[in-house]
Amino acid sequence: MLAGIAVALSVVMNGQQLFPELKGYRAVDEYPVYTPDDLWDYINGAADGYLALGFADLTIREYVRGKNKIKAEIYRFGNDSQAFGMYSMERSPGYDFIRAGVQGYSEQGLVHFYKDRYYVKLMTHSGSAKVNAKMRDLALLISGRIEGSNDFPALLKLFPAEGRLQDQETYLLESVLGHGFLRKAFRASYELDGDRFDIYLFSRDGEEEAALMAGSLAGDAFDASEEFFKYAFEDGYNGVLHMARRGSTMVIVSGLGFDKTPVAERYIASMLGE
Repeated sequence: MLAGIAVALSVVMNGQQLFPELKGYRAVDEYPVYTPDDLWDYINGAADGYLALGFADLTIREYVRGKNKIKAEIYRFGNDSQAFGMYSMERSPGYDFIRAGVQGYSEQGLVHFYKDRYYVKLMTHSGSAKVNAKMRDLALLISGRIEGSNDFPALLKLFPAEGRLQDQETYLLESVLGHGFLRKAFRASYELDGDRFDIYLFSRDGEEEAALMAGSLAGDAFDASEEFFKYAFEDGYNGVLHMARRGSTMVIVSGLGFDKTPVAERYIASMLGE
C-alpha cells in the first residue's frame, strides 16, 4: 500500500503535475519517491553532493516505446539557489546549451536543465536521432509545467561583468573557502590581465548575521560599528583574502595578492557601493 502511495506521489510535486504525457510513448511510474533518507539507494556516493545542497526529493518517470526508453528524473531542492547550485556543479562551459528552463544543455543521450527549485535530468540509451529529439521535446514540456521564474537567481546580477568567466557561477551551501561558519554563498570566477580569482557573495536577512560571519573571519580586526568594513589578510586556508561587509551583505575576493588590492577593492565597490 505504501509503495503504491509513493508511486502515486511521484507524479505530483509541490502541488504541480510536472510529468506530461509524451505522444507515442507509454508512461511507466514504477519508482518510489526518493528522499534524503534513501537517495543513496539510487545514486550511491553521488548523493552526498545533493544532500549538501538541500535536496528534498526525487521523482522518476520512464517513457517507453518498443525497445526505446526515455527516463526523466526531477530533483526538487529547498529553493532556487540550491537547485541552481547542483545544476551548476554538474555543467561545463563547453556544453551545448539549450533554452530549457532557465538554462539547460544537451549531449547525445541526455538533457539536463534547471528551473526554480527543480533540477531535471533526462536520459536515453538510444542512439536514434528521433528518440533524442523526442527527449528534448520532453524537456521543454516539463519545463513548461514548472511554475516560477525563467531567470537565474537575482543575486547573480550583482557580480561585475568585466573578466567574468561565462557559465562558471555556482552556489555553495556549506564550508565556503574551507570555513564552517561561511555558508550560503554565490561564487563567480574571473580572469583579468592574467590573474585568475574568485568572488564570493553572501547575503543575509539581517545585519547581525552578516556581522557575526564577518567577525568570525576577520577576528579582532572586525569593527561592527563601521558601516563599510574592508579588510585584507592572509588566511591559513586560502592565502590572501580581500573581504568587505556592508549591512547584510558580505563579499570576499580570493586569488589576488596584496599587490592587487586596488583591483579587489574595485570589484568590491562595484558590488557593495563606494
